[in-house]
Amino acid sequence: MSALFAARGCEVLATDLHPAATTGDRAVWRETGQHAANRELLNARCVCPPGAFAERVRLRYLDMTDVPDDLTGFDFVWSACALEHLGSLEAGMRFVERSLRCLKPGGVAVHTTEFNVLSDHATVEDGPAVIYRRRDIEELAGRVAALGCRMADRDYFAGDTPADWRPDYYPYGSRPHVKVYLFGFVATSFGLIIEKPIDAPANGRGI
Repeated sequence: MSALFAARGCEVLATDLHPAATTGDRAVWRETGQHAANRELLNARCVCPPGAFAERVRLRYLDMTDVPDDLTGFDFVWSACALEHLGSLEAGMRFVERSLRCLKPGGVAVHTTEFNVLSDHATVEDGPAVIYRRRDIEELAGRVAALGCRMADRDYFAGDTPADWRPDYYPYGSRPHVKVYLFGFVATSFGLIIEKPIDAPANGRGI
């Protein structure tokens, strides 16, 4: 996605865990090719011409649970199926709230995460991967509103195509799918779109 945005003319600050932090349980990101050990890996598929990519994309290592205060003034921020890996439902929601301080007034945040399709009660609340329920998303929408921002209307329709009826099993990838069995639950990707008001304070501290 960093390369795609750069190919469209955007200047991008990509972030990932520091390589030294991808040990133990976190080593799975490196071992499965999901960690950006260097900037060039972000354009491994040559989505963006190399020259333009080198000019427009920077890579900075950081922890999503401790976003530095100097990251402010962005037109947009995004994360792709990452906030559910921060240790708990609450940690992921705090990250979303924190990401709004990175935006300039009028900016937009887009985050995707795992969503519990079948249950609004039982779910995975803590651990290396959690699964958000509808009530968690609605709680987050309320927290975002309390900060003066607005989450776009949520679409909870579970789908009714053949692919929706056949969730994939671990190790996944055996057939095209839009849902998977994850820790005993059926999960899919869910998108959050949040707008920061144009009249919000521009210093990053206020929302």
